[in-house]
Amino acid sequence: MAQTADSSKIGAKRKLPSGKEIMKRRPPDDLSLRPARFESDPKKAYTKEQLAEIGAITLKWNQIEAHIEFIATWILFTKSPFWLQLSINKALSAKSKLNFLKECLKHSRLFDDKAQSCIADCFAQVEQCRAYRNAIMHHHIYDHEKGIGSYIDESHSPYQILVSIEALKALYGILCSLLDELREIDLLFRLETDAQRPGRLDKKTQKFHPLSDIELKKIVIPEHTKRILDLQKYRKDLQKLPKFPDADLIRSMNENEDPAEGQ
Repeated sequence: MAQTADSSKIGAKRKLPSGKEIMKRRPPDDLSLRPARFESDPKKAYTKEQLAEIGAITLKWNQIEAHIEFIATWILFTKSPFWLQLSINKALSAKSKLNFLKECLKHSRLFDDKAQSCIADCFAQVEQCRAYRNAIMHHHIYDHEKGIGSYIDESHSPYQILVSIEALKALYGILCSLLDELREIDLLFRLETDAQRPGRLDKKTQKFHPLSDIELKKIVIPEHTKRILDLQKYRKDLQKLPKFPDADLIRSMNENEDPAEGQ
């Protein structure tokens, strides 16, 4: 039985693109889609504008990653015992710290459904953009005329990534918006962890009185949530990430494929 299972895995067809993919896809098998000419020199393959956008995406992602680490560090140093703080902070990668923040979100005391939903939306987009950024940073030149690169992801699976100027500019715009959202989310997590609680100064006693949990839930958190939602509306109205330039051709190929061939 084991040999049968192994042989079925070997004979299994690799998942192929459907023509509906955005920004990243599995490479097609059809040899007619291969480029007519290959160019290995990045400065010849890509325009100065493309290379500048790739550099800008790298730096912008560094800012996003640093901010995720900053938010996670606030929580670690607020909620963890001191003996655990330094070891955890050094051990966790940026990806692990994002997962840590997602777990903290599930157990929040102050966030309502709307706040949790908009934070989760931002984190999901950050994860998606992380995959795009990794593919762009580690890709090899493939079809430079169409703006398509090749890339092996963390699971050792082959992919293609768009590096056309249109795709790069669209991704950079999304990254800029996500960073703005993360700055607002940072403030929400400070409220959640009690690391930074607003309050009022009593004019008579000159004493500072922190806002209660009820005031935070009814006033402060909804205000921050509205700002995040406004930023997300702006992000979703930005130029969309494009489909591959040969998407229509691949869809046509798939439609004309004989269903009996796959049986």
